[in-house]
Amino acid sequence: MKLKRLFLLPITILLITIHFVSCGVDRWPEYASQTARDEWIDSIMRENYLWYYEIPQSKYLNYFSAPSTFLQSLLYKAEDNLYSQVDTLYLEPLPSYGFNYELQKSVENDTAYYALVSYVEASSPASEAGLERGDWIMEVNGSVITRSNASTLLDSSEPLDLMIGKYEVVLATDEESKDSWKIVQTGIAEMSSIRPVVNNPIHYYSTIITTTGVRLGYLVYGEFTNGTLTDPDIYKRQLFEVSNYFAKQNITHFALDLRYNTGGSFDCSQLMATLLAPSSALGSVYATTTYNNKNTDKDGNLIYAPELIAGGTNLNIRQGFVITSNQTSASIAGTFLNCLSPLKCWALVGTNLTCWGMATERFMNPNLSWAVSPVVCYVANSEGETGQNGRFTPNVSITETSDLSTFLPFGDPDETLLNAVIKLIDGVK
Repeated sequence: MKLKRLFLLPITILLITIHFVSCGVDRWPEYASQTARDEWIDSIMRENYLWYYEIPQSKYLNYFSAPSTFLQSLLYKAEDNLYSQVDTLYLEPLPSYGFNYELQKSVENDTAYYALVSYVEASSPASEAGLERGDWIMEVNGSVITRSNASTLLDSSEPLDLMIGKYEVVLATDEESKDSWKIVQTGIAEMSSIRPVVNNPIHYYSTIITTTGVRLGYLVYGEFTNGTLTDPDIYKRQLFEVSNYFAKQNITHFALDLRYNTGGSFDCSQLMATLLAPSSALGSVYATTTYNNKNTDKDGNLIYAPELIAGGTNLNIRQGFVITSNQTSASIAGTFLNCLSPLKCWALVGTNLTCWGMATERFMNPNLSWAVSPVVCYVANSEGETGQNGRFTPNVSITETSDLSTFLPFGDPDETLLNAVIKLIDGVK
């Protein structure tokens, strides 16, 4: 019996070999097209990944995997914490209605929810329907919103009829201990079907004069990015225009609202920091980067460099504030704040903010329509601190839904988080 087994394997291998050879067809080009994407990801990671030496040998990897699955098989999970990402390249913006919302339970119906509008993109179906931050969606196409049907109703692709309401305080009577609230219908919004919507990172900006006369610049910033695939500098140019506007307003303080920031590129954070830094910091170190031993030529200091902002204006900010929420991506925001911290003039308002202490770099392959963003370096501030996986505690810990009566449009001085900044400036407790 053992003898038969010894001969069985060689015979099987021989038959398989004969099958592939005898058919006369070279199958390797077909396999190459199926594995090209993962092989490209593998080549980028082995050259640029901060912990490339932890990547398994090729013989242990499945190059027929989906890109996200394949990338996961390469990561050094003890350090990476899923910071490295892979995603598709889109030449056009993705179709959407162009608004975000948060579900809030109805006080009048145990099973019903309202959708509180938190963010509306310009030139979107939502903005054209008249939807604004702070609106309450009570019903969709005549249906009450529940936890189970919310995504079906609000994240579809068809035209929507939205019953819109507003928040109203109900004063307590003699029998009640405290005030309550309700949502009162104000009208119907007709929203067209989804279409490609540009997510401009410069969402809103204005100048606010506080009660003590301080001139505060305010910017809602959705992503640290300089541009798009078709125009790599479009948002950089817009940011310069914004800085020139603030310079004319003679602002001395600045609130950078990152509550819905999705991350982005670290070099763009250097640009932002140079625009906001005190003029005395220009020419000094913003951050220090340390790459793997294959890329030591990239190690060095990033500077608050005036030449980066040619076309813009350094605003010489005396006191700055970063606004965060539980939706703020820590990928850039935490490291950005860590690099600003040696300036001793920045405060945090909102929620805790994790600091990665690392940066990713995006490598694109238009032919394959994919991009991979591996962690490529450690990032330290000018005092040599990476703050890796540390956490910043807010000077004022507050969420934007802590008081629904002050869930107001961006730039309103009474809006919850902006008002917290203004109170810090004016010394109001």
